[in-house]
Amino acid sequence: MSCMTNETRNRIIQVFTEHSGYARTQDIRSSGIHHKYLQQLVEEGSIIRLKHGLYSLVEVDNYAVLQEALLTVPDGIICMGTALSFYELTTWNPPETHIAIQRGRKVVLPDYPPIKLYHVSENTLTLGRTEIKVDSGQMIPIYDRERVVCDAVRFRNKIGMDIMKEVLKEYMTSKQKDLNTLYSYARKLRIATVLNQYLDVLL
Repeated sequence: MSCMTNETRNRIIQVFTEHSGYARTQDIRSSGIHHKYLQQLVEEGSIIRLKHGLYSLVEVDNYAVLQEALLTVPDGIICMGTALSFYELTTWNPPETHIAIQRGRKVVLPDYPPIKLYHVSENTLTLGRTEIKVDSGQMIPIYDRERVVCDAVRFRNKIGMDIMKEVLKEYMTSKQKDLNTLYSYARKLRIATVLNQYLDVLL
């Protein structure tokens, strides 16, 4: 494999930068660069292969990614793994941006940024919805800590029991917890009994 010049490296990184830290093999080819250099950058640790034909920079502006993802899914709410990672309740950091939308809504997703949708019933969609202000001044909708903890329990079979247990442990040892709100949400989401069972085992 031929050695990559600094000029080629800079051109590739520029393609990623123009797409909020993501690029497809097709994007690199369209820029007149051979896609073989992507593997070199993966081996060097400069980029990560997310799936076939899609890569991301190791250091991505997470807020920029969230903003771009929400442009694709207006009225969506940052949820699950993305929210859990934001609150530092888990070491799980999914490559996709997790967004909650109303059940039955149809959304055409782009190749990047990668997005995973969670379809939520209308009567619980806004439960625990809050907003965070990013550096650009934009307000980003996201579920609060108590809602994402409840969702980790609700979707435990999808995300894995180990992740759910990690979330519960981190939340219960955190100073930023509101048990009254947690149980209020749990009752509305009909998981209060299940939540109690897991907390009794863990604590």
